[in-house]
Amino acid sequence: MITLHKKNNLYQVEENGQPLGWIEFFRNPYHAANCYLKIELNRLEPSLGRQLWPQLRELAGRPLQVMVDASDIAMTHFLSASGFVCKRTCYEVDASVDDYAGGTADVKLFHCEAGQADYEACCQMLYRWYLDTHQAVNPWTASYEDFCAKLPPTAVYAKDGDALESAAFVEGNEIAYVCSRALPHFDRFAQSLLPAMFQQHTRIAFECDDCDPVAMLLKNLFTNQSDTGFCTYIYE
Repeated sequence: MITLHKKNNLYQVEENGQPLGWIEFFRNPYHAANCYLKIELNRLEPSLGRQLWPQLRELAGRPLQVMVDASDIAMTHFLSASGFVCKRTCYEVDASVDDYAGGTADVKLFHCEAGQADYEACCQMLYRWYLDTHQAVNPWTASYEDFCAKLPPTAVYAKDGDALESAAFVEGNEIAYVCSRALPHFDRFAQSLLPAMFQQHTRIAFECDDCDPVAMLLKNLFTNQSDTGFCTYIYE
């Protein structure tokens, strides 16, 4: 029989009086819809998880979320075989110009800085994009102002006439976020942005979530990158 003993945010897990380890609850104020778990168990058997998760889900009062490296086969199997679903994989790209497999487009790029009207428009577009693409994983629950406070102060964007079409928030050689109102045109924006960045930097780095189609388009312009990433598992 599995029992739980609470101490602060930790739940000691026991089976017939024998300790099996512990599970920690913690909250992310920017993504408060889910309860995050840190798991430290000496056995990772699906049958154990199938007993634990309903109890912990009831205690949390919200979906459970676990972040795990995809290369941790034991943990990913434990989670997926006991009721969790992988809702997102985040990949890291750190590439040189030799890894770039895209072409060069001639989209006119504009730059803006925090405090300018165009920067605010880029923030609004990214905010709506982020809400839409991450809603099914771990929704943003903080304010718009909190969201903008986490962004780099520089954005690069393209326009269709007077309308904002695609944007990237950049800091040095890092692309922090990308978004677009015109997905079919994003490739040309990316193939203008990346060559321009390689003129200034020997390497370009960014993270991309597989729930975000424009971020994945960006990733697909590079070769020699890892196919494994950091996974988000959810137990509804």
